[in-house]
Amino acid sequence: MDSNSKVGIFFKVSNDFLIDALPVNSGEPYGDAIQYSGHYDFHEALLPKSPAEFSFKSHDYDFYPRGRVVYFQASESFTLYSDPCLTQEDIGRLINLFNLDGQKIIIASDEHYRCSNCNNYYFE
Repeated sequence: MDSNSKVGIFFKVSNDFLIDALPVNSGEPYGDAIQYSGHYDFHEALLPKSPAEFSFKSHDYDFYPRGRVVYFQASESFTLYSDPCLTQEDIGRLINLFNLDGQKIIIASDEHYRCSNCNNYYFE
């Protein structure tokens, strides 16, 4: 694993990504994995400065596409959990933002990561 690789969360707001990430060796153990941060807590604590952050704060935390990058020590691999709305180009950008180039990466979906467009039961 590259010491610059990161774990954490992300949101896609328009064409911008908001991320909260740390290097893997500073992450939080969670069972078999190392991860960092929480979507709701990030939303609550963010003091917006950019247009994307203001837009983000004007909705509930689960309005925009989001996901998480987790490192699994046993398999020496990263899993990038992502919202179905994210494109291959978005995934490529996230791989760069989390410094995952050259790492073993699994792209996965999870019901937790469904934005207002993907969640048929979404209510704001």
